[in-house]
Amino acid sequence: MSVGKLRRNGLPFFGVAASVTTSQAVTPGRTIEEITLQLGGGAFVKATHVSMVRVRANGKNLVEASGAQLDAIVAYRGGTVGANTLPIPFADYRMEGEFSQEVGAFDTSVGVENLTVEVDIGAATTPTLRSVLTESAQQRNLDGTPAPYAGLISKILRYPFNVSAGGDLVIPVPFGPVSGALIKRAHLFASQVTRVNVKQDGVDVYEQLLADANEQATRYGRVPQSNVFTVDFVGPGHIGEALDTRDARSIEWRATFSGAASGFMVVEYLDSLLNL
Repeated sequence: MSVGKLRRNGLPFFGVAASVTTSQAVTPGRTIEEITLQLGGGAFVKATHVSMVRVRANGKNLVEASGAQLDAIVAYRGGTVGANTLPIPFADYRMEGEFSQEVGAFDTSVGVENLTVEVDIGAATTPTLRSVLTESAQQRNLDGTPAPYAGLISKILRYPFNVSAGGDLVIPVPFGPVSGALIKRAHLFASQVTRVNVKQDGVDVYEQLLADANEQATRYGRVPQSNVFTVDFVGPGHIGEALDTRDARSIEWRATFSGAASGFMVVEYLDSLLNL
């Protein structure tokens, strides 16, 4: 391409209406850095009316999160978006340096046969929906072969939790050579989470109280979100500090709750298409 990035409208969503699931096909072939959903028509607000967003490649979920959860993830990184704009991020523009920003941008020329975006719309009034794609060239070496990181995709997947009273809860997350991946951040969406401890092979790799985690995140230029505990392994912006669970023999995510709660832990991964 003669330009570094393409920004263009996506293909139309079909059957956009209140209380339906609408979908859009995305043409593979380039590297997708971001898909930005543009919400319009009446009172159609992402945090209230987008109950789920899914990005699927070859039928596999790469992104599954609500509008409010995606909004909080982007806002935590330091981005500011409007009430009617919802980014689905693959590149991470708030990381330090171009390499750390672009690792995870989705090179759809590598093994992708079909790609779709699905949006569950709630009881919105006369909604309209379109998308804007931010794309760049395929991730290639100078000799034309795929770059070593071309197969890594930024995935956003979530895991439910439920506690009937305060105390500790272990939240299962995949690990090991079969289903392990690189983890950049994990976001626990519940106001009752006061502490998180992560152990790999019996060794503490993360242990923070909420106030300490938020203070450190603020110093790194992040924006802690209300009622969200963010476990950030790449806070300074260095992708090399991500938690690599691919060689782990055990992983334990233990959250401490101040009272009864239910919600989701939403994990930002770097992972291959076929895994997870």
